[in-house]
Amino acid sequence: MTVYQWDQYDTYKNHNKLISEYYEAVHYCHERALHKLPLASGSKALDIACGHGESTRLLTKFADSVIGVDSSTELIRLAREQEYPKQTEFICSTFQDYKYGDEKFDLVSGSWFLNHIHNEPDLKTTISKIKSLLKPGGCISFVVPGDSFTSRRVQQLALEEYQWEQAWIEEQPRSTHGVFRYNEESWIRTTIWQPMYLIRLFNKWFNLHTWDVKSTLVREKRLPEFNMEPPFEIIYGQLRESEASQ
Repeated sequence: MTVYQWDQYDTYKNHNKLISEYYEAVHYCHERALHKLPLASGSKALDIACGHGESTRLLTKFADSVIGVDSSTELIRLAREQEYPKQTEFICSTFQDYKYGDEKFDLVSGSWFLNHIHNEPDLKTTISKIKSLLKPGGCISFVVPGDSFTSRRVQQLALEEYQWEQAWIEEQPRSTHGVFRYNEESWIRTTIWQPMYLIRLFNKWFNLHTWDVKSTLVREKRLPEFNMEPPFEIIYGQLRESEASQ
């Protein structure tokens, strides 16, 4: 069996039918949600935790220029080696340290980013920074783990089919804390926030929506062999005009 490392994860996904179908379903649902956002010509987007640029490529369909930010030097290197259809820039930085002067974005997006924030004060600070980077009427879109992500069935499927190990250490009312690793790489800390808690935090400033993932997968006949609740959610919305200057 071929052994892949983290910087080869995209190659691994493309050679595993189940994983490839799963991520295609995630991107499809995310794209459908993005179509609902009022993004005009000339829009500028920020992709947080962009990795090797897969999520960034999706955003180029909705914004004329996109900046991808990730803390991994290797993944940023891989992203920069690819070709993109529009003006795209990649910056190696954590989101906490990321600075972009006075220019604002029309869209701030992140796929599997919020689960790398591990306590409530940091989560609230992050959401506040996301809001501060947006133009008036700016939009957000986030792919986050769903309620079923920490279930035993998802854990078993991830290990057997995806070579993805998860271990859950602590459950709290608003979050589940644990670690994960891929193909026996080093363990990585993760925090799975309850989607309704995230919605409550974002709803303070945004007119918020969630994409109906389950209905989409059924209607579009995607993941026909998936025998459990979809383990991801799409949260998206627009900054309220009354909050733009606060």
